Amino acid sequence: MTKEIIYAVNVALDAYSVIISLIIAGAIFLFKKVDKSAKWFAYTNIVAILYGIADIFMWISEGTDAKWKLVALPVSSFIFFLFGILIFFCYIQYILIYYRQTSEIGKSYHIFCAILVIIYLIFLVITLFTDCIYTISPENTYSRGRLFLSTVIIEIFLYCEALFLILKYHKNISNFESLGFASFIFVPFICHIVQLANFGVALTSFGLSISFLIIFINLNQKIILDVQSEKSAINENKLKNLELQKKTILYLTNLLENRDLETSNHELRLSKYVELLAKQCVKSGIYADTLTPEYIENLIDAAPFHDIGKIYVSDSILKKPSKVDENEYLEIQKHAEYGSAIVNEVCSISYERDFTKMVSNICKYHHEKWNGKGYPEHLREEGIPLCARIMAIADVYDALVTNRCYKNKISYDEAFKLIRREFGESFDPKLAEQFIKIKDQIIEITEKYNDNSIEGL
Repeated sequence: MTKEIIYAVNVALDAYSVIISLIIAGAIFLFKKVDKSAKWFAYTNIVAILYGIADIFMWISEGTDAKWKLVALPVSSFIFFLFGILIFFCYIQYILIYYRQTSEIGKSYHIFCAILVIIYLIFLVITLFTDCIYTISPENTYSRGRLFLSTVIIEIFLYCEALFLILKYHKNISNFESLGFASFIFVPFICHIVQLANFGVALTSFGLSISFLIIFINLNQKIILDVQSEKSAINENKLKNLELQKKTILYLTNLLENRDLETSNHELRLSKYVELLAKQCVKSGIYADTLTPEYIENLIDAAPFHDIGKIYVSDSILKKPSKVDENEYLEIQKHAEYGSAIVNEVCSISYERDFTKMVSNICKYHHEKWNGKGYPEHLREEGIPLCARIMAIADVYDALVTNRCYKNKISYDEAFKLIRREFGESFDPKLAEQFIKIKDQIIEITEKYNDNSIEGL
């Protein structure tokens, strides 16, 4: 191979290495969440960029055909060796800080690394006046100095320190992380040995870039796993909070609506009823496009809010032991719009938009009737939101089969007969038909969570 071809190959390898390190360093600094160790890895790549650029200038600056070369070669040679040792320094800092996250590591490793780097730098400074590490001939060509191998020995000691750290602490991290660290030891070291044996072939920076790429892939994987772990923890806490919210809502809505424990499990039963009915509809292909898993989950959580507007209705009306008069009934009807207003004002603060809208619709429209004779807006048929039509059936059924201050409960058979009579009148006929189909399951819920039961508490 001619000298020109070798130079061209070496410049291409260095340029490739510079680009890889540039991409890695840029990507790390673009990560939103990186720890201190990752920043040291980025610094290692920044130093490697300067190292690679210096090497390129060394290859293109030999000769006396241009005056700039007479300055460029000595300067680039000095920078090449300077940043060559700084790569080791930054990388070992990266390893030490990384392992310190899981292990107790003394300062002796830092001190050992610093001493070797200082010795190396002393040799490098001496080289400015002698041919210690390298020499520049009168013809402006680079060659190795008398003590060049001393710098190689220092680098080997630094390789050994890194290898010792990896072997000692590898059990505290995952295998793919250990593989990344080990790649820095073996890939550049092998390339370095080959370069020593075949002077003129620049493989060290290429080996560094390969190892850095492996480490970066592992670092990226670690960041992904850390993010997933954080998300998992956040989701777990979120689920616990949601469960607490649901239980709190069951108690508070009952307290606000009834001012006593007379219908203590009413809201819980309604949540169970609407869940059963919605899933039965999906099974039968009724409104299946609307009744998605998310919609059903929201419906279950929204059910306890349905009568929250009763907080504005007088106790003397709600607890009246006999039938209310016309004026009192008009006052009760206002709870639908009161409830919707409360929900729109309060739930929008901490709940998602779709959920708030569903709760508002349930509060406002669960007393609307299929034939348009309900309240407050006399909506009819599918003009009534689906969630409110489902709630209407569940709410009426529960009112029929439980005791209230103004009436006694009726039997399950009578309740289901009444619901059947109201097909197409009070209730959506498709929904009511599905409700009848799950009669046994509905009764089971009523029995399990009756007002004397502690199941829901």
